[in-house]
Amino acid sequence: MRRRESPEEFRISGVVDRLTPYETTEIDLQPDAGSADAELVERAATLLAVMPRNQLRQTIEHLLSPHDREQGRRAVDALIDAAFAIEDETGHIRRVT
Repeated sequence: MRRRESPEEFRISGVVDRLTPYETTEIDLQPDAGSADAELVERAATLLAVMPRNQLRQTIEHLLSPHDREQGRRAVDALIDAAFAIEDETGHIRRVT
């Protein structure tokens, strides 16, 4: 087993190559969805594309904005308003295909 040279050294390689096969689409946000942070909405769309289906809404919101759940909620709402994702009665979010 090889040890790292310093405790702060951490490298990840090949992430882009591994994520390239996943399809991502542009999200057409409605004008009234301006309250949501566009970057968070993009991240939410990417999460829905790469995560297993039917994630809990709270999980997505926490991953997007762990220190401000309201921002995460607005980003998920923007995806739902843009018809990119739907929420079922149990609180699970899934991407519309």
